[in-house]
Amino acid sequence: MQNQHAHSPLILGLVSSLTMAHAATWEKLPPLPEPAAGFVAGCVNGRIIVAGGTNWRDGTKRWLDTVWLFDPATSQWTVGPKMPHSVAYAAFASDGTRLYFAGGADGKQGRKEICALDDQFKLTRLGDLPQPVVYGAGSMRDGQLHIFGGTPDPDDWSKGSSHLHAIDLTTGSTTTLAALKDLPNPIGIPAVTAIRSHLYSFTGAWIDASQQAHNSTAAFQHETASNTWKPLAEYPEAIRGVFGVPLDEHHIYLAGGYSSVTTRFVAKAWIYDLRTNQYTQATPLPLAVNTTLVKCGEYIHLLGGEDQMKHRSDACWRVRIADLLGQ
Repeated sequence: MQNQHAHSPLILGLVSSLTMAHAATWEKLPPLPEPAAGFVAGCVNGRIIVAGGTNWRDGTKRWLDTVWLFDPATSQWTVGPKMPHSVAYAAFASDGTRLYFAGGADGKQGRKEICALDDQFKLTRLGDLPQPVVYGAGSMRDGQLHIFGGTPDPDDWSKGSSHLHAIDLTTGSTTTLAALKDLPNPIGIPAVTAIRSHLYSFTGAWIDASQQAHNSTAAFQHETASNTWKPLAEYPEAIRGVFGVPLDEHHIYLAGGYSSVTTRFVAKAWIYDLRTNQYTQATPLPLAVNTTLVKCGEYIHLLGGEDQMKHRSDACWRVRIADLLGQ
């Protein structure tokens, strides 16, 4: 794998001078009912919804239509009704009352549906995207679901983009915001999260004409008021499939992903400080995996993911946010 942006001496010096953040301890929880990755997930009314995704059986990739609900209070999983069709690699985020997701793929084609799912397993279709978006990343900002990057064709990344879209969750309408023109290539599977009115994007991947994947270290911030992007300090390593989740109003936890053919999946984690534009090495994940992280209550939950090529994990762990921050 090749790095999309070479590290400057300034950034290299910055990263090498950082010290390990306070060590926190991950707690193992009952596993997912079925190994999976690429699903949509979120915290809804204090419980965690996991829907769709993919896994492998006997060398065949399976696209899932299942919905699971995890109750942290009882540590129990409940299986809900199946969705109308399989979905994986959609953009998603939760506002605490419902889990929203848009796009994705069903194993045959890209999807355009914009949906909401509540903790009673009620699925509501809110509208449609102008075109399918697969491998884009989602985050809630200012009451809207924002989608960054991705491609309309899951088998052709050359059609991808570095556009940012905002979805009105009342009307289902989509607004196209400023594209990230500083990226020379379309971007897929970036780590995207929002804090207040700012959206943050870290890493991701792009595929060249020879279908070779390249990891990116690029990081950017988008501001609502000006509808503009600005570059941030580059991510310390070229890793794709990193997942990001805000710890508080100043810190973002970024962890996991796929590094290279040699290193493969990683458990490494960093905390990005918005005030200093710096990364501090943080407590790693309990396993090397391209995973999904969900903030629910005072914990960050790790849910499933890809831990080997053509293999999925049923892992479920949690760590206290205060411990990650060293409080």
